[in-house]
Amino acid sequence: MPEGSFAALDYMFHPRSVAVVGASTHDGPGSFVAAIKEMGFTGDLYPVNPKAEEIQGLKCYPSLSAIPGHVDHVISSVPLRVVESLAEECVAKGVKVVHFFTAGFSETGEEEAAALERRVIERLTSSGIRVIGPNCMGLYVPAAGLSFMPFLPTEPGPVAMLSQSGANAGEFCRTAAVRGLRYSKVVSYGNGTDVRESELLEYCAEDPDTSVIACYIEGVRDGAHFMRALKKAAAAKPVVVLKGGRTEAGGRAANSHTGSLAGSLEVFDAAVRQCGAVRVDRMEELVDQAIAFRYLPKLAGPRAGIVGGGGGYSVLASDEVGAAGLEMPTLPPEVQQKLRDFTPTAGTSVRNPVDTSVGWGPEGLKPMLDTIRIVAESPNIDYILYHTSYSWGAMRAEGPSIVEVAAEAAQGLGEVARETGKPIVCVARIPTTELGMAGTLAFQQRVADAGLPSFASVQAAALALRRLLDWQAQAR
Repeated sequence: MPEGSFAALDYMFHPRSVAVVGASTHDGPGSFVAAIKEMGFTGDLYPVNPKAEEIQGLKCYPSLSAIPGHVDHVISSVPLRVVESLAEECVAKGVKVVHFFTAGFSETGEEEAAALERRVIERLTSSGIRVIGPNCMGLYVPAAGLSFMPFLPTEPGPVAMLSQSGANAGEFCRTAAVRGLRYSKVVSYGNGTDVRESELLEYCAEDPDTSVIACYIEGVRDGAHFMRALKKAAAAKPVVVLKGGRTEAGGRAANSHTGSLAGSLEVFDAAVRQCGAVRVDRMEELVDQAIAFRYLPKLAGPRAGIVGGGGGYSVLASDEVGAAGLEMPTLPPEVQQKLRDFTPTAGTSVRNPVDTSVGWGPEGLKPMLDTIRIVAESPNIDYILYHTSYSWGAMRAEGPSIVEVAAEAAQGLGEVARETGKPIVCVARIPTTELGMAGTLAFQQRVADAGLPSFASVQAAALALRRLLDWQAQAR
């Protein structure tokens, strides 16, 4: 595959027309027509299925060649036995990009299937057609009205995600969306026989709509090209990489999943570090790190001011901050005195962590926000780590709903961050009640609206902060 550039791939993300060949007549994970319609695609959308006359309210065609208009982008959902004839139709039709949702190629480990993959890809690419896949979900590009599954956000954002796995791409998009992430380009590229990680990294490095790049990679075919592409991308913007197939068992699974040879984790790790990217170990960490890069400015240093209720949890929060290599300095005497002026003495601490019960009484949230403001103004604090929980929701008998309280807290935290100029990192612990979950989701969404990051635990937040600080130091 030749090394790409922005111009070489940009048209792939902006088709004027899309044909879904083998379009499903039922809603579900493979219903590309429904997903693209839901996303608001403004070009021509052509379902192709000889067994239907209409799908999702659109005229359905018996074959690709029967479509009267031009087709830029073809999504193949046809059985394996007809992919060669579809490839010929694509060539004849002047298609620019083919995405093979169709699976059963080289990832099966069978030589006949691998040979079929080689023939089809060679036929298409030799005719100037780019290929996504096979064995993948394809594209999710909100700004262009493209989606590979229903119920994803329709508004675009600055995060790109490149993934060999369609399921992991969808998981990343869904779980990060409730915490505010929105996406520029998401590509599930499967076996990566043509378009794959290196060319996509080069593209994202130049893409003005992308400011953070997240990657899930099982194996790399061309190590030298990958190193050049990753270095270029990481020099331009933060790149976070999750490696699949890190263990022997995972390597076997990767090989049967996308036909990838996972390779040595030590070598991969060294390559990622050398190129200036950040490697993480779990999908949750990939989301957390993308959240940190998206919502946190450059941190002045590692010194945390911890604020929250619950003495035992504050102790554990301090342990997690220390274990991550972050600092938690004692607040200056004058700052402690300001806090004592309105903080109940019994069962609280104002040294750092600030363990306080204010904010739970009849005065509402103002005392808690005032506490955070005072800590934020301390000269030896670089950022605030605020932890809370909404599991109390089921116990509340009267007053504002838990969702209203969560929204008010998020808005107030955003105002304090803007007033003081100190970043606020929010932790909303996993709730234990249905109402608590509603409050937590509202809190996550509203703090994102306020431009703040949220995490499910202090441990997750501390790890993301440590990696962010290390990346900052490396990027100098």
